[in-house]
Order: sequence, then C-alpha cells, then structure tokens
Amino acid sequence: MSDSPVKPVLNETALTTAQVKRDWAAREVLSRTEDAKDRSLRQNWSNQTIQGLDRKLSEFESALSSFAWPTSPPPWGESRLVTGAQDARGKMSGTVRATDQSTPEVKIVSGGFNALARTDIAAGTYTFDLTLGGETETLSVDVAAGDTWGDVLSGVRDAVNDAPIAARADVVYQNAAFQLNPDMAGTGSVLTLSVNPDRKSQDLQVADVSGSLLSSLRLAATRNPIGPASEREYTVTGLQKALPTYFSSTPVDPRAATTLSTGRHDLAYTVGSGGNADQPGSYISKAYDPTQATTVAAGTYTFTSEYDGETRSHSVTIGSGWTWGDVLRTVGAEVNAQPAWVVTASPAMSAPSTTYSQPGVSASVDYWPIPTAQQGVTTDGQSLTVRADKADGFALSDTSGGLLSALGLTTRLDGPPVSFNVSSGDTWRDVYNSAATALNGSQTHFSAQVETTRIPSTVTPGKDLWHEGAYLSIIQSGQRIGERVNLTDGRTGALATMGIIGNQRPGQDGKILVNGREQVSENNTFSQDQGRVLLTLEDSFGEALPLSVTSGMDQVQKSWSAITDAWNGLAKYLRNNADLLDHALGAKLEAPLAAQAGNLRWLGVSSMGKSGQLWTNLDTFWNSLSADAQRSRATLWDKPVGLVPAWQQAVADIRGNSLDGWLKPESAFDSLRPNLTSEFQLEQKHRLVKLLG
Repeated sequence: MSDSPVKPVLNETALTTAQVKRDWAAREVLSRTEDAKDRSLRQNWSNQTIQGLDRKLSEFESALSSFAWPTSPPPWGESRLVTGAQDARGKMSGTVRATDQSTPEVKIVSGGFNALARTDIAAGTYTFDLTLGGETETLSVDVAAGDTWGDVLSGVRDAVNDAPIAARADVVYQNAAFQLNPDMAGTGSVLTLSVNPDRKSQDLQVADVSGSLLSSLRLAATRNPIGPASEREYTVTGLQKALPTYFSSTPVDPRAATTLSTGRHDLAYTVGSGGNADQPGSYISKAYDPTQATTVAAGTYTFTSEYDGETRSHSVTIGSGWTWGDVLRTVGAEVNAQPAWVVTASPAMSAPSTTYSQPGVSASVDYWPIPTAQQGVTTDGQSLTVRADKADGFALSDTSGGLLSALGLTTRLDGPPVSFNVSSGDTWRDVYNSAATALNGSQTHFSAQVETTRIPSTVTPGKDLWHEGAYLSIIQSGQRIGERVNLTDGRTGALATMGIIGNQRPGQDGKILVNGREQVSENNTFSQDQGRVLLTLEDSFGEALPLSVTSGMDQVQKSWSAITDAWNGLAKYLRNNADLLDHALGAKLEAPLAAQAGNLRWLGVSSMGKSGQLWTNLDTFWNSLSADAQRSRATLWDKPVGLVPAWQQAVADIRGNSLDGWLKPESAFDSLRPNLTSEFQLEQKHRLVKLLG
C-alpha cells in the first residue's frame, strides 16, 4: 500500500519529460504556423486597405479632373462649358470661346447653283486677289465655252487650294437654305472659303481683278456670331488624328567619317496634294571647273528631250581643246535652241541643231563651289540645270555617245531642287548640318534639324553599351488639308544613303464625325456653332462619345457637388482606417482645406466636426459666386493654391511614392493579430478535464 502513491508519481514524471520534448517540437511548429499565418493575414490586410485607398483616391481624382472654370467673364448667364464623360478624357476635349472672340471657320460663301447647268459666264481668263494676314496672291481661272456651274465652282476651288495661302475652298451641297450654315442661303452647289480656327490670321478677303467672276458667283462674307454658344450635345467619333509628314535619317555616330562622296549632292521636294503632276522637274549635272579641259572626247553626241507629249532630238558637236565651261554652255544652248560662244584657242560660235526651243523646257549654267582636298576650301565651279515647268512626262535620254551620262544629267528631280556640298574630311554631323541648312534655307513648308539620340555600341561584344548618336529629322510645318511633303533623291543617292527615303511617316488629315457629319482638319481643331465651340481631337477612337455645352455656373455647382461627395467618401474611409493608415496621409489631404478655410466659409462650405465631411449651403455658394467672381475663382481654381489644383497636387504627391508607404508599421498589425492556440495547449486542457473528472 505504501508503494501505491509513488508509482503514479513516477509515471507522471515520465509523461512530463516526454511531453516536454513534444512541447518544444509543437512550439516550433506553432512558431512557423504563426509566422505563416501572420504573413498571410498581414498581406491580406495590407492588400485590402491599399485597394480601398486606391479606389477612393481614384474617385476623388476623377471628380477633381471634371471641375473647370468658365472661360467667359460675367454675366455668367452667358458663360458656357464643354463637358464630357470620363471615357472622353485623353481622346477629345472642347472649349468655348467668348462671343466677341469667336469667328466662324467659313469666312466666305457663294450663292447656290445647279452644278449640271451651263454657266452664263463668258468664256475667258478671270483673275482675282486672295488675301490673308497681309499676304495677297493673284489667282486665275479659265472658263471655257460650254462649262457648267460645277466646272466654274471647281475651278475657283482648285485655284484657292493651290495657292500658298492657308485658306481652304470646298464645294458643298445643301437642299435647303441655311441647312449647313446660318449664312448660306443658296440651295444646290455652294462654294465656301474657310480658315482653320487655330490659324493666327483669320481675316480672309477676295476681290475681282480682271473680269467679274466672283461677283457672278455672288460671293459674300459670313457674319460673326451673336450671343453665347448654344447649350446642346455633340456626339463625336474620332476617325483619325492629323499628323504632319515626317522623315528621319539613320542614327549614326556623329563623329564618324561620312560615306557620302566629296562634292555636290542634289535632292528635291514637293508640297501639295497632286503628287508631281503640277511640280517642276529638273536634271542637274555634276559641278565642274569651267576653265579645266574637258575629259569628254571630241565628236558628235545626240540625245532627246521629252515633255508634254512632244519628243525633240538634239545633236551637240564637241571640238578638241574644249573646257568644261564650253561643254556646259553648248549643251545648255542646244536645249534653249540658241548659239553658244565657245572659248578655245580659236573662239567660235556653236550653232544649235534645233530651230525653236521646246515650250516649257529651258536650261541654264549656274555657279556652284567645288570642295577641295583642303577642308573648308572651295574653288569656283559651274553646273548645268535643264528644267521643265512640270515634272510629269519630262525626260532626258542619251541616244548616242553618252554625253548626258558623262555630265551627270541622269536623274530627274521632282519639285524645287535643294543642293549641298560634302567636303573632304566631313563627319556625319557635318553632313547632317549642311543638309539641314540647305533645306531650311530653300522653303518654309517643313523644318530640318539635327537631333541627338543613343545608339548601341558594338565595340565590346556581349555588353549592353550605348553611345551618342545623331540623326536628321524633317517635319512638315503649317500643313493644310490634303497637303503632303515628298522628297526625291538625286543622282548621288544622298537621301537613300542617309536612310531618309526608307524612313518616312506620311502625313494625314484629322477627321471626326460630329452628329453624323464628317469634318476634316489639318491640325485636329474643329469649329462648331460658328466658331464659339472648338473641339480638339487628342487621339482617334471608334466609339461615339457625348460632349455637352452647358451653362458655366450650373456646371461649376454640379462639379463642386461631385467633388464634395468624393471627398466625403475618402474622408470617411480614412477615419474608418485611422488605426491602419499613417496620420500624415490625412494631414496632407486636409492641408489645402485648411489653407482656404476662410474663403470656403465665405462660399458657404463648412466641415462637420471630426468626421471631416463637407457640406455646402448652395444659396450662399451662388450668392458668393455672383458677388465676387475673382475671389471665387482664386479659392477654387487658380493655381497653385486654389483648392482644386492644390488637392490634385496633394493626390499626386501621395501617389508619387507607393501607397504601401502610407501603411502604419507592423506594430499596428500586431495589436490586431488574433491569438493562436497550439495542438499541445488543446491537449493539456483535455487532460486537465480528465484528471479533474
């Protein structure tokens, strides 16, 4: 009996020792389990908190971005704003101009005519002046016997569109008076002259010079709008964005030696919508020292010139002892059907083989400096240019002897020619600079400049190394509807060598559908409501998006209400998650409110205690807006301290760093972490229950 109490004690001691080992093992398992669960819970808690914050901030940002101040001054009953759905942002925007600053895009309209009816205007050539921004062009239109009114309207349209003035002519059709324009009374085919609203000059004028063509067409100026923009909705689809023509060369090491040969290089450009049909064409020879003896062998050479469906045969006899100047003058005189004075040891006259010059074709010998082996030093030279009024159908061809080939008259240039020299020792930067200078000095339709870039280095294989590069960019400027730029390479292939010919982005016009009607613009600005509303296409889109012209102050009140609703939702979220989010987050958002507290009270805006909720007395809000527009604007809109831009900057600063950075440290989570019970602790409780019965 005395041993009976000892045995249970020994057994209990043995159980305890074994259990201790199991306890330590369980604690390790528990520790790993707790860590894993902690990480999982902490991650889940962080994600949910940040996702909620991101959502509330996005709603607040959207409301802020929808707020705009009317552009029209008081009285605000006439002020207007263009508003649109969130989907339109980054695609299409609109502005309303004050009535006294508005001007219609269509400046001049004709009467209405039956395009198929024969005109009663007498046959002949008529001239008229087209004036815009102090620049005047005298244009001519030919009217033939039997022409219709459609022929006459199209003739005037084409003359205006071909002129180097930023005006646009169109022939439109309306079957009812004032259907297309409040100043367009005529029905049938109507000629319109317009100027894009983004053009600096808007005062377009026309006047008859010879004959009374414009008077016969009953051309009249449109009137400027009266009253504010109409409150209405526009349904817009962005078909394509206007883009200028753009060329760029191959990026190269600007310090590397050029692969272009030393000497003259030629190219040409065309600007317009008709390709090369109405552009001049030319062949330009190599440049020669006119005093040096020619290397062309003495003898008779023949070639042909073809232009406007006519082919002429030419023959040139070159004597011994001639210089390059003699040869160039003689070939040029042959094209012009004139004798040439040959300066040799025994000067003589060289007679042409043709009696009359070819209409539309001429030749001239012009000065051109010739680079020498010494960099920067040139000698006097000459080259021969054979040109035609139109490039289309113009060609020079050797028939015997190869004289044209020897002189370099082998490649036709379409459009006005541009030439530049490559000197001995020139680098690619030198070449690009020379080409850019020549292009910029020859015209105003596009600009050329040398740009810097980075190009990969192949010096160390397997290494991602870069070094400075350069390329030549050519971009169209001030384009008109349908106007495109094209470049033609010369006999040396300079454009192809620079990579320009193969790297072109063709230009295009901007096009939108407005309430089902297509409009075209050269610069993505589209005029509505007689110029009082301007729509700007920012990116093309296929869906139809609504834009509304509304009363300015109505929209201010609606936008402010949307901002306060979004702010109240954000403030409530911050208050509900104050134990998880850094206090500095709320302080940053509340700072703009504190800075404008006095002005906001004056506007009837008050804060509801610790909740941070905003409430607006609309009667006070409207009265304050009407009483002092300048103070109201400064309070809500003017940068940088106006409430809306200050709030936008605060949100941008908050998003500048990761939103995760606004979470409180892990100690905040630890206070919320649930207690975990191990399997060993559960077993201990179970044994105590059994022992205690």
